[in-house]
Amino acid sequence: MKSTTSKILRCISFTLAGLIASACFGQKDPGVRPGPPGAGSPINGLTANELTMFLEGQQRAIQLEAVCDSCADLVLGAFTDPASANLVTKTNSSGLGIRFNADQCLACHNQPALGGSGGFMVPNPQDPAGQQRPPENPEFDLIPHRKGAINHVPKFIQQYGPIREVRFARKPDGTPDGGVHQLWTVVGRSDVFPTGQANTCNNTVLPPIDFDAEFRRGNARFRIPLQMFGLGIIDGIQDREILGRHDATAALRQPLGILGVPNRSGNDGTITRFGWKAQNKSIGIFSAEAYNVEMGITNDLFPQATEENPLCFADKSEPNDITRFDDTDLRNQSFFNPKHEVADWLMFAIFTRFLDGPKPMAFSPSAQRGQQLFGVDPSSPGIGCVLCHTATMVTPRQSETAALENVTANLYSDLLIHHMGKGLADDITQGRATGDMFRSTPLWGVGQRRFFLHDGRTDDLFQAILAHASPATSCNDNQDPSTCYGPSEANAVIAQFLALGNKDKQALLDFLRSL
Repeated sequence: MKSTTSKILRCISFTLAGLIASACFGQKDPGVRPGPPGAGSPINGLTANELTMFLEGQQRAIQLEAVCDSCADLVLGAFTDPASANLVTKTNSSGLGIRFNADQCLACHNQPALGGSGGFMVPNPQDPAGQQRPPENPEFDLIPHRKGAINHVPKFIQQYGPIREVRFARKPDGTPDGGVHQLWTVVGRSDVFPTGQANTCNNTVLPPIDFDAEFRRGNARFRIPLQMFGLGIIDGIQDREILGRHDATAALRQPLGILGVPNRSGNDGTITRFGWKAQNKSIGIFSAEAYNVEMGITNDLFPQATEENPLCFADKSEPNDITRFDDTDLRNQSFFNPKHEVADWLMFAIFTRFLDGPKPMAFSPSAQRGQQLFGVDPSSPGIGCVLCHTATMVTPRQSETAALENVTANLYSDLLIHHMGKGLADDITQGRATGDMFRSTPLWGVGQRRFFLHDGRTDDLFQAILAHASPATSCNDNQDPSTCYGPSEANAVIAQFLALGNKDKQALLDFLRSL
């Protein structure tokens, strides 16, 4: 066993260095699967009212945000064809923070359809039809320079690379940080102040963060957007379902060194399940936090801005995106219009709640073989992938949304957090998830994702699998104990994967790309 393990770790180290030759392994990631998205539609069985709110929430996800309340330049209530969502050019909602990562939900959630993970967008939607450049990472040009903004784009944001959110491991004094640091500011944008009002916002009063310097220091940590398909289904899964599925595999997991524990809410002790470290309790919390952290939009749940510089605020109310009480619909905020009284963040949460789970493509014979190798359930665990990526869970028998009752979710996740070792560690603790712990990412829809792992380090699914293996670190008395990590819980499973013949390795890749 010892010699097998050392062989595995040599392979992994070569993989991480990018040195695996094609002769070493005969299989290949087939790449993003072709054909229709298989996702982005509402869940079957919604009522007429629920479908109306889903469609309104979809519009809120598409709309562009302006900085000041009176600077939106599109007629309120204008409908955007979701098929043309990537070509939106005018703002029709206000509230964008003075530091932000994106100016619309769609920017981070558009692959392969609205509500997906990070993808590519047309870099300048205002170019004439037929003369537009190929879609690219919207962080490379579109978002940082929209409406005249003058943001510097850090070197780790690549034209055809992943959309990245940046956290810092340490504060300048060396104490733990872990928080999101927004990439962009509003300096230079034409919508910071109403026409005719003096612009007091510049790089002196709102200095940009030197992300390149933090990256060189090894202090930057990245997260990429997760898909939102099927989150309403996951939101309703009961804790007893999660723990019951986990308990059923205990005898199989123990000899493989697979543990898995729930991250839990500090308020009520129940299982949290959203985010890379399962740090968020619900869709509502995820949505409200994303509005404030990613777009700087204050709301009912996060009423304070992450940056409160008064020289860069014009006429924007704070908190901004809250339940509406207008007595008319002049601003699309009528208390008497059920579609408009609901805050954007909550309407976005409703849209997400009603998004159906991704649908797989028909399995080829190779993919069918790969499914058996991956594992179907405790009675047929294959090489053990299914022991973390639980194939199915079922929602409760009763729900206020009938369409979410008794749904069998093929999510391929146990929704628990696992130690992944130094190779994947980001040195950030969130709740019970310490620096090398991550939630088993739901794999439904993985066939159409562009980038993998929490930091988007690869677009090759095979490399992503290999990166799950990591030895224990050699620690000494002078080392920060918070960065002293044990082995990855996936090591034994990766060993079994590497022991497969090339045809079987390819079959497993074909199965995953069919999801």
